[in-house]
Amino acid sequence: MAAINTQDSDGRPPDRGVARRQAFLEAAREVFLEHGYEATSVNDVVRLAGGSLATLYAQFGNKEGLFLAFMQDQHDRFVREMRPTEPVGDLPLPEALQVIGEHFLRRLLQRDSVAFYRVMVSEGRKVPKHLLHYFSVGGAGQVHDELVSQLTKAGISEADAHESMFYFIELLRSRHHFQAAANVDYVVSDEELKEHVARAVRFLLNGLKLT
Repeated sequence: MAAINTQDSDGRPPDRGVARRQAFLEAAREVFLEHGYEATSVNDVVRLAGGSLATLYAQFGNKEGLFLAFMQDQHDRFVREMRPTEPVGDLPLPEALQVIGEHFLRRLLQRDSVAFYRVMVSEGRKVPKHLLHYFSVGGAGQVHDELVSQLTKAGISEADAHESMFYFIELLRSRHHFQAAANVDYVVSDEELKEHVARAVRFLLNGLKLT
């Protein structure tokens, strides 16, 4: 297992309590994503992060509290990284949709994202309200809002744009995401990914009669 980084993004050591919490979360992320909730022991997390069980319980209360904190932390990571790093506001609509779609699908298919999806599906019954929140305002929700903005700028009504984006996102994710969730060795080449997104864009624009 990898060593846990306890430095802030600017390289300075954070407050000791913050550093310990961060170390526990990093360790919990690694262990929960690999083994799931049931097969994970808090001792595994302490062994990887260092510190003590007493400190972990003081920070998170119990195993369920640690799991909820891990889920929120992983969700926040996913949302932060979901928007494209390059600006798309001035691109023609087909190109903007292609850029957003490729970035979304690449991030969705990364190992940690697929592993987190498996954990949410298998363990979400324990925290249904959190699960609903993650699915409704998570990474896909962020992309949905960006795509709706692109369509409304092209003259599509907001209601039609919202409905169209639900279908578009499902076109992007369904074929490859579910196969990746079922098969840890599933790999999509860059060429396959680009063509898959391009087809989804064509379906969308043809359906909206924007081509």
